[in-house]
Amino acid sequence: MDIRIMRTWVTVMAAILVITGCQDQENGEDSTGYLPGRWQLTELTADWVREVANPEGTTPDTIYTLTASWDAAPNILGLNAASADRVLATFAVGDTIFRMDTTLIKPVLDLIGIKMCLTLNEDFTYALSGTYPAFLLDPDSCQSELVFPHISDAGRYEVDYNSGQFGIQQGPYDQSLPIFDDGQITFSDDRNSVTISFIDRERHDERIVEIGQSWDEEDRVTHGAYELPVDKNTGAFSDQGWPSPSGYIRDTGGHLALWNHYLTYYALIVSKVAMELITADSATTYDEAMTLIQQRADAGQNEETTGVHYQTLLTDDSEHEFDPQNPEAGGLLTYKINPICVPINEIIEFETVWARLGPKSICAE
Repeated sequence: MDIRIMRTWVTVMAAILVITGCQDQENGEDSTGYLPGRWQLTELTADWVREVANPEGTTPDTIYTLTASWDAAPNILGLNAASADRVLATFAVGDTIFRMDTTLIKPVLDLIGIKMCLTLNEDFTYALSGTYPAFLLDPDSCQSELVFPHISDAGRYEVDYNSGQFGIQQGPYDQSLPIFDDGQITFSDDRNSVTISFIDRERHDERIVEIGQSWDEEDRVTHGAYELPVDKNTGAFSDQGWPSPSGYIRDTGGHLALWNHYLTYYALIVSKVAMELITADSATTYDEAMTLIQQRADAGQNEETTGVHYQTLLTDDSEHEFDPQNPEAGGLLTYKINPICVPINEIIEFETVWARLGPKSICAE
């Protein structure tokens, strides 16, 4: 399991511990009168960033390439199936390979299975339990599965009510929570709700020094890149949308205008022929190659490997799916991402809201 993720969400819960057992010296109130007790997570905001790292054994100029393959290529193209592969993205050291910036309120937390309960003690100790989201990484397939394991943790915290600063200490316990000393707390007017904000830096090989720790390469997190956002309107890989391991390829700035900017079967065959012409020095540019292909279409020629008329290949076939039983009709091609494992640095900024439970209230886990 990706222990980093576990630490992340567990930390969210633990942060609140910081709230317990000190005195509000600024206004003279006894903080222990309203802080000890049981608390429940009611809102979670996380800005979770993963950037490509430069771990031991790699060089600063290492490039990670994310490609996709047409799922029907082996049956249709045979030994030339790899020629249909396309590069979807490249990542250099320092590039952001994953980012999630989201806010989850109580009904959503309940719906997806995130439930955290904590007990705050006056001696600066805490107990934390519940369920949290984590990714289980399969290093062989470079794919991660979202799971909701149970956590039970305990430890110590520190807090300064004058400045609103809090932290999780390095203690004698076998803690699941990361260390930090620069978090912030803000109470509601009735002191029955508290907002905890903090940054988790334990899985970043440079910023870990900000919490007084040194980096251990054994703590390196690996990101399994096997999904990209897919636009809900076009069905194509995009910058925005719900992550998916498969989708269409669409490029509005390339050479796919004839096929409504999609990489369709006809577009794939035409691009293959164009590259063959360039490789054979029959053309020096893609535009020159397309001119030669248009001449073949005007002459009534068929493409050699498929037998499809060139004039047909130069028509838009993006209005229907490709049917392997009728390849001459063309159609949209579904591409599947080839997963890659990428070493990363991770920073997560949290803002969490907790509600105090009454004596008879039940904190459901």
